[in-house]
This record gives sequence, structure tokens and C-alpha cells, in this order.
Amino acid sequence: MVQKNILVSILINNYNNQKFLKKSILSCLNQTYKNLEIIIFDDNSTDNSLKILKKIKNSKLKKIFSFKKKQTPSISLNQFNAIKKSFLKSRGEIIFLLDSDDYFLKNKVKFIVDLFKQEKNLNFVQDNPIYFYPSKNLQIKKKPRKKYFPMHTWPYINPTSTMVFKRNFLKKLLKDISFSDKSFERISFDARAFIYVYFFEKNYLCLNKSLTVYTQNIHGYTIKGYEKRNFNWWERRFEQHTYVKNLFKKKKKFHFKFIDYYLTNLIRILL
Repeated sequence: MVQKNILVSILINNYNNQKFLKKSILSCLNQTYKNLEIIIFDDNSTDNSLKILKKIKNSKLKKIFSFKKKQTPSISLNQFNAIKKSFLKSRGEIIFLLDSDDYFLKNKVKFIVDLFKQEKNLNFVQDNPIYFYPSKNLQIKKKPRKKYFPMHTWPYINPTSTMVFKRNFLKKLLKDISFSDKSFERISFDARAFIYVYFFEKNYLCLNKSLTVYTQNIHGYTIKGYEKRNFNWWERRFEQHTYVKNLFKKKKKFHFKFIDYYLTNLIRILL
């Protein structure tokens, strides 16, 4: 049940994103919806992120610093860890996720909260991102892609920063996918989460509306190391197939493998 004046938590995970960090945080502080908390998890950044964070003084902002050696060499597992730890510190009934190189349009939180108020059973919402290319200072809106003939068992996936959860649903999701929190090191959180939503949650919305600016960061996970269908690209694809198979097994549901599962495995072996 969503209350009238609900508390929103925005969970920001950061590692060495000094160039984008301040704008990301300010996009949350400047929201038209004011009943919110911002929890930022810095995972042992080695750039100027800590200096930037210490300069931003606001009662809505809670900072978690990890000064230990990074949990794993995997960017995606570190992101998963940051989200879990930030969630434990949060109090909000609705949880927004944000990578620190992305930012929200100023009406995003209010728009999404109003949706949850209107749809009492709604558990998950994601918007359609605006793609930002810093090197060209260019923003592009792309139409949401649809599958007319699915060749594999997962949907098109929008980035983590577009994802919003009702608290109890995110708690359940994190528990159900906890089998993967130390494995599948190539699979980002957005893929893990939306694959779960797509197959095991009926009450969700994928919006055509664009409320999030998604930065095409050349140092980010989605671009670095996975270009031109190289070996890493095929390895990640097969990991996603394996993740889906294991998720269905955990949920005690039958998993049908499309031809892409066998084709992907064959190509990765050949490579």
C-alpha cells in the first residue's frame, strides 16, 4: 500500500565518476518531489569523488564510504554489492536506482510516485532513457525496442538508472537473485533485475516517457570491453543464458531454451 506522502529513497552507486558525480547528485536534490533521501555508496574511489562528496552538504544526503579493497575485479558485482548495502540503509517505500554518471530530469520522482499512487498493485517501473554522448555533447531519444520474434529468453533491458521499485518487491527480488551475488561477473544489475521482473512479476510498467539521462561513458561497464561482438560479448551473453536457467531452477519453473542458447555456446567455444 502506497501512502499519500511517501518517502522516496534514491540509491546512487559511485566509483571514479568525478566528472559526472556532482550533476548526478544535484539532479536528485533539485527534484520537484521533496520527501526523499539520497544514499550514495562510494566504492573506494581513487579520483576526486571523495572531495566532491565532502563538499556537498545537505540533510537529505547520506554517504556510505567503502575504504576496503574493492570487493571483486568485476564492475557488475561491485555495483550489485553497492545496491544491496545502500538498500539496507534506506527507509523509503519507493526505491530509485541511479548510477553516478547518469542523472534524472527534475520531475522524474514526482511523475513516478504519482504512478505508484494511481496503481496500488504496481511493483516496478522503468522509463525510456535519453542517451547522452559527452564527447559530442549530444542527447538522443530512441524508441523503445520491441521483440516480435524472440530468439532468446530475455527482454530488451534498459539501464539501472531507469529502474524504480516498491520497497517490499526490491527486498524480495534481492533475496531471490542472491544466488548470483558472487557469480556471473559480466552481468550488470539491470539485466539481473529486469530478467526477474519480466518472467516473475506481472505488476510492472515500461514507459515510453524519457525521464533519465543515460551517459555513454567510455569508461563505463556497458561500453568498455564489450564492443563488436568480441569474445567478452559472447561470454557475457552465455552468462545471461546461464543466469536465466539458474533463476528458473530456483523458482522451480520450467525453462525453455531457444536456439540462441545453443548458438551462443557454440560460438563462444569456437572463439
